[in-house]
Formats: sequence, C-alpha cells, structure tokens
Amino acid sequence: MTEHSPVLPSTARGASRPYLWLLACALVALGYLLGLGGDHIPRNGDELVYANIARLTAESGNWLPLVSAWDFMRNTKPPVLFWQAMIAGDWGRNWELLNLRIPSLFYTWATAGMVGLLTWKITRNTVSTPDAQRGSQTSAVAIGAIATLVYLSFFTTYRYGRPYLTSAPETFWLFGVFFVMAWSPVKVMASRWRFATVAGVAIGIGCLYKSFAMVVPVGFGLALCYQTLLARKAPWQIFRRGMVADGLTVAATCVLALAVFGLWFAVDPQPGEVWREFVVGENAGKFKSSPGYWAVALGSHGFITILTGYFTNAAFLLPMAVGCMVAAWKSYRQRLVVSDSEKVMWLWLLALMLVFMLPNQRSTRYLIPAMPALAVLIALYWSRIGRIWFSLTLVFCLLGVLAMGWIGYGAVRATGSSGIYSPFFWAYVALAVSACLAGIVKPAWTRRVSAVAGFSVFFALAWATVPFNGDLGSFKPSTLALLKGQRLAVPSNFNGHFERYTFITPGAQIEAYFAAQPVDFAGVDELLAKTPYALVQRRVGDKPCDNCRIIDERWDLRSRQSENEGTLGAFKAPQTYWFAKEYLVTKAPR
Repeated sequence: MTEHSPVLPSTARGASRPYLWLLACALVALGYLLGLGGDHIPRNGDELVYANIARLTAESGNWLPLVSAWDFMRNTKPPVLFWQAMIAGDWGRNWELLNLRIPSLFYTWATAGMVGLLTWKITRNTVSTPDAQRGSQTSAVAIGAIATLVYLSFFTTYRYGRPYLTSAPETFWLFGVFFVMAWSPVKVMASRWRFATVAGVAIGIGCLYKSFAMVVPVGFGLALCYQTLLARKAPWQIFRRGMVADGLTVAATCVLALAVFGLWFAVDPQPGEVWREFVVGENAGKFKSSPGYWAVALGSHGFITILTGYFTNAAFLLPMAVGCMVAAWKSYRQRLVVSDSEKVMWLWLLALMLVFMLPNQRSTRYLIPAMPALAVLIALYWSRIGRIWFSLTLVFCLLGVLAMGWIGYGAVRATGSSGIYSPFFWAYVALAVSACLAGIVKPAWTRRVSAVAGFSVFFALAWATVPFNGDLGSFKPSTLALLKGQRLAVPSNFNGHFERYTFITPGAQIEAYFAAQPVDFAGVDELLAKTPYALVQRRVGDKPCDNCRIIDERWDLRSRQSENEGTLGAFKAPQTYWFAKEYLVTKAPR
C-alpha cells in the first residue's frame, strides 16, 4: 500500500508564489462584506423571526425569558443566539442589520481559517515523493488556501454564514471539535480527559446556539474516531479492549455538553415553558409524522434529501463535490493509505449524515456543520479530481453569472435607468463569463479558475442588489420622520416577514397584514380604514390603489413568487418577476 499525497503538482507550480493564493482568500473573505447590511442578501426567512425575538427581548430589558410576537414561536432557539444580537445591537440602540450580522461573519471567517489551517497541516505532513518534499511548503499553502476558497464558495456558507442565523456559530463550535481532533489525532485521543473537557464545553456552546440534539451526531462522530483511529477497529467491532475507557470518554464529553446546555433551564425563570416549547415542540416534534415514518423516509423529502445534501449544499460547486467523492473512491480501490486527519473529516461527514436520517423532518441545512470538512477533502483531492468535474463546475458558475447579469438587465428595464449600475459591474460580469469560458477550454486554467468561480457568482449577486439597498430601496428622510410613532400596515407572507420593516421604517408601529402575493393584494381600502398608513406593493407599472394618496415610494426585490408566474418568468420578464414598487399610501382627501 502506498501513501496518498494531497500535494497539488500542476497547480502548486503555477502558484509558486503562495501569497497570490492567500491574497485570493483575503479578497473573497472581504467580498462577504458587500451588501452585508442590506435587506436583500440570500438568507432564510427565519432570520427575521429571530430578529423579532431578540428585539422584543431587548425591549423588555431582561436577558430572559425570551419575548416574541407569537405565543407559539418564542423559545424556538436557545438564548445565546438572541443574546448575541442584543449585545451587537446595543439593546436596541443600534438596531441595524449590519450590527446583527457582523458576529455571524466573524464566525464564518474563523471557520474558513480553520479549514485552511487544517488542510495546510495535513498537506505539509503528507509527502511521499522528492518533488513533494521540495515543494511541500508552497503546495501546502496553496492547498490550504484552496480549501478556504472552496468553503467560502459553498452556497450554504454564503447564505447561512452571513445572516443573523444559527449556522455560522454552530458550525464554528462543532467543527472546531473535529478540527482539534484532526490536528493531531493520536495525541488528542491519548489526552483523554483534557480533550473531553474542552470538547464538552465547545459542544455545549454550539448547542446553546442550536439545540441539545447536536450532542448526538458529535458524540457519534467522536465514538467513530476512537473506534477507527485509536483502537484501529472496524465500526461494528465495538466489543474490544479499551471499549469501556473510550466509551466513558465520549460519554463524559456528551454529558458535559448537555450540562452546559442545561444552564438555560437553570437561569430561565420559566423552565417549564422552555421544556414544552423547545424540547417537546421544537425537537421531539421533528419525529412526528401523520403519513408514517417510512412513507416520509422513502418520499421526495426523505432519506434522499440527506444522502444528496452535501452536494446540494455546495450548489455551484456540486460537480466538484461529486468529483471529490469519485476521486476518493478510486484512491480507496487503489488501496492508498489515508491519513488519520483525513479520516476524521470523513467520519464527521458520515456521522452527521447518518444521525439526521433518523428524524422525520429532514433538511440539508442540518448538514451545514460538516461542510468545512467537505471543503478540506475537496482540497486534499484537488489534483486527483478529474478535469471534467471542474469543467462542469465552471459551466454551473457560468450560468450563475449570466443569471446575475440578467437580473441586472431586469433592474435597468424596471427602473428605466441605465445608470443604476456602474460600467464596472458589466465589466465584472463580462470578465467572470470570460474566465469561466477560458477555464473550460484551456486545461491549464481549469482548476485555478474553478477555485474562485463559485464566489464570482455570489459577488455578482451582491453587486446586482446594491442599488436596492441604497436610495432606490429607501424612503425619503422626511417620510421616515413622518412615520415615527405612527401605525403602519405592512405586507407579510411568511413568519416574521414583517420584521424587515423595523429596519426599513425605524420607529413606526408595525402592523402586519397577510398577503400571499403582495403585488396582488386588493384590500387596500380595508387597510386604510384601520390604520392611517399602509405599504402596498405592485408590479412595475401598476397603480397601488384607486382611492388613496401616494406619499412616497421605493423599489423592492420580490420574494416567494406565485407558482403561476413560473420559473420562465424570471427570464421572459425579469423586470416584473424580480422587482416591485412599494408605495406608502394613506386615505385620499375628500
């Protein structure tokens, strides 16, 4: 058996100046700042639910109990997530999206740093040829940087690693445990109680951001590491020498993590409500299913969701992730030795996937804490992944960049202004498209372009939405002054969607009205009979209402389009599919 070396021959020689790769990492990381404080970044609707809970809890003046606009959605997540926002927003005094999101970004940057460092460490220690030894340091830096770029180019990292959500801190703390394990597996596992203590606290903090349930996959992952790396036994050979000692170490780690999580019950003045709403409702409820367990498990949202989750989480890098699995399988068939550190990454991927197949509620979001491990593995197998997978990745990214350009074109048509984007935006789109095409046709460039192509799509998306985070998407200062303290009816078609208006119209008394498709809402007269002011959305060119007075207007990006508009609507008429006018209206004078 020969040792598998992740040294990157062709790319490493092309990157003999490792600072170029590090510069690329720095630029991509800083690119995460573009649009960070805006209303139109990719996110999950739950961000606004959490923001509402954090804001109302801050207004109560107390850390606990949590306060919410809904009786059924109060203890939906542990309190550390909300305390983070309360501190970042200075208890409501600086309640801006940028302030709430900055901690998530710091967590994401820190995780990306761990990904790069671990990949560098594994690569530097795995050299098997004279060429690899001579260029090991340069190659290690290059591969570490590539791992960081890959992680930052996963769609789930960009979507859930910037907004005010649980994924970024949860991923940092849980992956951090396996980062430490993989850094020096034998030494860490030999330390026994020292590692168990540190890991238990880290897992507990991660649970205080997400759920106590995360103890299960992490504990399972650690058990697999002790079984396969320390005892050198197959996972099913659990009856072995040292089984009790290893089991006690893992159990102690999990118990300590649960004890840290249990502090919530100790400090919350309403522990019974925490048990009812969070433990029973939020967690145990994920095992309930009226159609039956196997009917759900074998359906379209069953096991297949988790089995394909790592690939779909990669989004534009999906072919690259598939290529990594193919390359790893070929290496296994060739009986190449895999380092213990690499095995830790595979075991973490496996543990998280197997555990989250069990609940009836399955989502690819549950696999996000293991995406850093996938980035490490893709970088380690970079030179072994077939070029076809990189070419397919570039095709995906090419289509993504073109789509962002089409959205920009729709914005120009909707607003009737060709100047809303600078010429640099269109030059960037053209450059990204050209780079993807060059990478597809020129083999020497394929891997290098692929390393940054995924993020080029995200950056184009952020740039396309920039004008709508500025003056185009804002009301006039005089309008905002008028609305302070006034009752304002706002459209909402999802849990917490109305919370966005606390940032758009600060100081107004927000009253939500349900509008499944806001641009089609017809009950404006009824709204104005109850509230002095209302916000009404309309498609480009449509009037907000017949018997009302328009005070101000702004541009908005639409979300949750109706099914009858179809996906083709985004291409046929991007100016009406993606964009809408939002009008501030009041009763017409008689």
